[in-house]
Amino acid sequence: MTMVFDRYPVGGSERLLALAMADHARDDGTRIWPSLDELARKTMQSRSTVQRQISKMLASGWLERVSDRTGRGHTNEYRIAQVWIEGGLLPSQVAPLPVTDAEPGYPQGGQDDTLSPDQKGVTQNAKGVTTDVKGVIAMTPESSEPSKNRTPLPPDGGATGFDQVFSDYPNHANRAKAERRWRRLGPDAALQQAMLAAIAVQRHSVKWSKDKGRFVPEFHTWLRNAGWRDDVSECTPALPWDTDRRTIEAKAAELGMRPWNEADLSINRETFQAYTERVRRLIEQEAECALT
Repeated sequence: MTMVFDRYPVGGSERLLALAMADHARDDGTRIWPSLDELARKTMQSRSTVQRQISKMLASGWLERVSDRTGRGHTNEYRIAQVWIEGGLLPSQVAPLPVTDAEPGYPQGGQDDTLSPDQKGVTQNAKGVTTDVKGVIAMTPESSEPSKNRTPLPPDGGATGFDQVFSDYPNHANRAKAERRWRRLGPDAALQQAMLAAIAVQRHSVKWSKDKGRFVPEFHTWLRNAGWRDDVSECTPALPWDTDRRTIEAKAAELGMRPWNEADLSINRETFQAYTERVRRLIEQEAECALT
């Protein structure tokens, strides 16, 4: 997706569709098979517009069709051109070489031959690449290096703590992709606590609770969109706040408290029951303040 932001040759709604395609792809650009309805939903466009844009992507060479599948419930499979992923240009981006009637430098129509014997048969390009071997055409190959704007991984592999936060997150799909995003983000201990508090509240929201969590975004998407910053004022638990640990921690997060940690047993000697009572006292204090 970063490469699309940096290098996709077209803007507007077509670039938005390219981002949606890249979001479905593996890191090597393969295994893209979303339905037209899904792409239309993601880009907020009509099916016919998405179809026209896919045709343009295929014509430009950026997108390649791997297989055609017909019938109800089947979708075509695509991949992003490997040459583009490696940093090269698409066929539509390469300008054709100019065609002339004669090679420059050779005598034309009565002109004197001013080339030395060592220069004859040697072609030099405009980039200054030269050679003294007769009959050899000097060329500078295109760079195949990937875009330098991609965010590199930290030298130490990123922050720890992934397992704890990922285990609390309700959608465990695409773990490898989530780990890579986590390492690039490198959250410190304070940010990890903020994530845990946000997850404890958001998991009880109407959207995340609907259809057994069908609409919970994948963890790497949640990290990329800084989901812990989302407004959680409407994510109140559907059950009483003291039903179980998750509802208690969700209420504690609303009150500005951090989640209970079993490590506290060896540090502060606070059991979960004592933690719950502390939440209850804070609720009662706020209720008293509201009456005064």
